[in-house]
Amino acid sequence: MTIRKTFVLPVALLIAVSSLSAFQAKPVDVTGVWTGTFTRGEGEQSEAYLDLKQKGADVTGTAGPGADRQVPISKGKVTTVKDVTSVTFEATQPNGLVLSFDLKVVEGRLKGKASADANGEKREAAIDVGRAK
Repeated sequence: MTIRKTFVLPVALLIAVSSLSAFQAKPVDVTGVWTGTFTRGEGEQSEAYLDLKQKGADVTGTAGPGADRQVPISKGKVTTVKDVTSVTFEATQPNGLVLSFDLKVVEGRLKGKASADANGEKREAAIDVGRAK
């Protein structure tokens, strides 16, 4: 009977652990071109264009208002906590203004905000982009 207990307990633990891992969120790969809108506080909309490359938790690429007006991104990271995947990065504009992006994967889209401190004035804009087809 002792041999049975020493065999059954490890097998039961193995089954429990493998069952838990089946319910964990699969990592989202954000590699690709994402297009959509960039909406400033006054409701003014413009195009948003992101070209992202993901390697593990690191994200590189470019961001801007269109394919022809891109700047490199830095400090790009992807994290998944409790089934929510977040993408964060910075993009330094030609005028030196640094935009900080904080996006979440929501129903296959990247949604969130970009914020900047322009001469002591905090500015924010909403971003909603989907994979380009």
